[in-house]
Amino acid sequence: MATIVQPAGRARDRHVPGHALLPLAADGAAIGPAQDEDGLAPVAAVMREMATAIAADGVLVAWHDRDRAPVLLFAGGACAEERHTRDEITDRALRAATGIDPAMPGQWRALEDASTGGLLTTSIAAHGGTVTITSLFRRIGIAARSPARDAATRWLPIVQAVSRLWAGRLRALTRLRGLTAAVNTSDVGILLVDRDGQCVFANATAEAMIAAGDGLRRNGGLVAGRRLADTLRLQAAIEHVLGAGEPAGPGDAPVVALTREGRRPLLAAIMSGETGPAGQGGESAVIYVFDPEQDLRRVVEPACKLYGLSPVEARLTCLLADGLSLNAAAAAMHVREQTARSYLKQIFLKTDTNRQAELVWLMLKSAVRTAPGCRTHYV
Repeated sequence: MATIVQPAGRARDRHVPGHALLPLAADGAAIGPAQDEDGLAPVAAVMREMATAIAADGVLVAWHDRDRAPVLLFAGGACAEERHTRDEITDRALRAATGIDPAMPGQWRALEDASTGGLLTTSIAAHGGTVTITSLFRRIGIAARSPARDAATRWLPIVQAVSRLWAGRLRALTRLRGLTAAVNTSDVGILLVDRDGQCVFANATAEAMIAAGDGLRRNGGLVAGRRLADTLRLQAAIEHVLGAGEPAGPGDAPVVALTREGRRPLLAAIMSGETGPAGQGGESAVIYVFDPEQDLRRVVEPACKLYGLSPVEARLTCLLADGLSLNAAAAAMHVREQTARSYLKQIFLKTDTNRQAELVWLMLKSAVRTAPGCRTHYV
């Protein structure tokens, strides 16, 4: 059976409608439904044109290898009709594609339940597997099969070229999605800005800081601070890092304090990013924004479990890591200071530490830093 997902969107063609179903990752695995139809438009358009040129009733494209179930990439015409029809035709096409010889541009397979009609199947070597293109003919005579195969063969170089470009784009999109997911799970605000300070990308933590509107802001597309002086320093740091067309080295990272109302300022470190071709203005800078007042309990609590601390011991550790004295932590826990001191002795034994400063240092070193929405736990 093919692995099939719901269509990303109906293709725009009154003659041979089609669905672009599932793009591939760099290793040939499915990477999920397309986020926009335009990303699959080139291959969809070529498939529809080919189906029209050879007078096929439908066309489908699948990727497969020896170890995975086939993945349906595109279905057009009769192959994109109601779900049960598409499943049936897909099964026929994939069975017909079994044992395809890549050296042969087109091979016919008869439909199982019809004396006329057939499936014209060809294959293209793909990264880690094979892309199989199957054209459906519900009714076609023996004499018409050779011209249809010849027409499909003439289209094959175009299909191959488009398929390679398409696969390259999908691999790039896969890497981009992976990188985006990686930076979105960071508890550090990360922004990518161009030479003019215009924001090109902001991860989830940075967007939350911007939404708070205190310290870090977006003025139109410009990354700005709460005060004009902060904005000017931030822009000057970006210009310094990028230089006059020559980005600064990786060791040069100026830090700008972005003041907040009644709170410690955010700290923004600016580093050079990717540099485009000379003269094309592709220079970019990366801004890492740190919040010195972020809640440490969510990252310290999992570390407490790692060292086998009880819930009450973990709470005391979190309060100490948050900067409270032992007396203030005892008051927050509504216990006597002597009781808190007894808890602390047990914590020292379990963590092999001797001083509060050493305990806090160990907890912060053992913490796994992720975005606020991602709770970590040791297993």
